[in-house]
Amino acid sequence: MVQKLVLRNEVIKVKGRVKVITVKKEDFFKVLKLTKLRVLDKEYEALMPPLDGLQKNTIDINGLAQLIQNYMTILLTSPGANSPTTPAQMVLTTQSGNITLSYARNIGLGSQGVTVYMQVLQESGNYTFQYYYVGFDTTNNSYTTSQLELYVSAYVSGQYTCCGGNNFTVYTNTVRIAYTSASFTKASDSYLFIVWLIEFQNIPPYLVPFTPILQNNVGIQPSYGCCCQPSFAIYFDNNNCNFKCGGNCPSAGLSGFITYVQNNSVVLEFPVTAPLGAGVSNVEVLLCDSICYQNFPNTKGSTFATLTPPVSGATFYVAIATITVTYQGS
Repeated sequence: MVQKLVLRNEVIKVKGRVKVITVKKEDFFKVLKLTKLRVLDKEYEALMPPLDGLQKNTIDINGLAQLIQNYMTILLTSPGANSPTTPAQMVLTTQSGNITLSYARNIGLGSQGVTVYMQVLQESGNYTFQYYYVGFDTTNNSYTTSQLELYVSAYVSGQYTCCGGNNFTVYTNTVRIAYTSASFTKASDSYLFIVWLIEFQNIPPYLVPFTPILQNNVGIQPSYGCCCQPSFAIYFDNNNCNFKCGGNCPSAGLSGFITYVQNNSVVLEFPVTAPLGAGVSNVEVLLCDSICYQNFPNTKGSTFATLTPPVSGATFYVAIATITVTYQGS
């Protein structure tokens, strides 16, 4: 029997918004204000320009696909540490060439950079992950731009040895995730600020482990190791087992996968198979997963589906299903 379990009833929406502010040097401290952000029930303050008036940008679907591909590879294969990559960059296209603003933890005078703050909201049990990228140029440079691009990286922490061993961090490549046309002039007597919001919306608990965590100033990151690591399990009910997360039903894990772009969305697919034996009247499928974090509560979730009953009279069945997660860019 061949059936397809498709987790499309709740799509992860990936959205972006951006705005540009140029101000006279003397207005530097009038523009930057301490802004309260939230990570679930905890508040913290970040020095940022005002967040109102952000305008829609374009999500780079191909870049998003590469980010998801690299991130899920890290989670599923637990590779060793690699060299740190730049967490974020903004590339400004000007009349005389490109200007690149690279990651800096804080906004400073006489410098260029990008800092990033994360906010996590929860409503009706679902999560929204927000990332505020703040680009700045407080130098005497002057130029006129025509386009802005945002490059980001995701990351995962790990341990060489069990519980208390040395930690390391694995980074994805930096990829372009959003871009927009932007015509403005920065004069030598003014400062430039760019606020770019990237958010992953409407994430039910069972899709949290599939959602890339971008590098951020708050230090929230997934972790793996023998103490706590991402877990993915698919259970098939053969009418003769304890059908629950951690039960004894025929099961399969997630390993190989493919990603592809379709209709302005990124589709992530995992093929899974499990033997069911004989006498199966219908096939119920349960996805159970969990993930551990640094500086954020560990999460777990599950979802359930029923596949079309198999043809009667067979003596043996093998369930072949595809776990599908869709990321819709807008």
